[in-house]
Amino acid sequence: MSQRTYDHFAALRDALQHFDTALLPGTPRRWAEQDLTPQQRARLDARAVEERHAKLHNLARGLKALGDGKAPLRLEVLDAAADITASVAELEDAVCAVLGLTPLERATTTDRIRRLVDLLDRIDLHEDLAEHVHSEALRLRRLASSTIGDAEVVRKLKFRCHICDATSMRAFPERELIICVNPDCQCNALDCPCQWERPQRHRWPFDQWPWLASLLDEGIGVEA
Repeated sequence: MSQRTYDHFAALRDALQHFDTALLPGTPRRWAEQDLTPQQRARLDARAVEERHAKLHNLARGLKALGDGKAPLRLEVLDAAADITASVAELEDAVCAVLGLTPLERATTTDRIRRLVDLLDRIDLHEDLAEHVHSEALRLRRLASSTIGDAEVVRKLKFRCHICDATSMRAFPERELIICVNPDCQCNALDCPCQWERPQRHRWPFDQWPWLASLLDEGIGVEA
């Protein structure tokens, strides 16, 4: 589990580097930029940076824009950043409580993530703690990725589904799931979600990979 937890923390740390850019409102329409000279574009970019710094300063002081004007920054990004900051700090507190360590003082979220990564081997010695850290790392990775607009990575697996025999097996690393994407894939189990009025596709968590792999007839491989 520690390798998967590490992967989630690494992806979270990478995504956080793009939050400052994601805070800005959407990019202007391309047709509105066609007639701008490089000098005009540079002036507009400089003005946007100045306005962003001013708005961040006002937000820190508890001030906000009046009236019905546009939100100065993308509020969903601010909310996600606050959630991640608080959650990582709480996660470090929980780890330190179990391992007998002292939480970092005045540390950045990236510093706390780095510390949690360094402690993964010790965390793995405590099953409940390891599961909690892993689930939080997964949740925060998905939150950060969706916030900055990253498309979910999907990998095509080079073997046929053992239920429908279609080459439709896909791995979703961010969700830690393997899914048969064939909408006609159905089994005979009456209690299976594929038999519901609104059927769901067959899926297997990564933890079941050894069991799933044992059912496959062809060689196992992965295509990007």
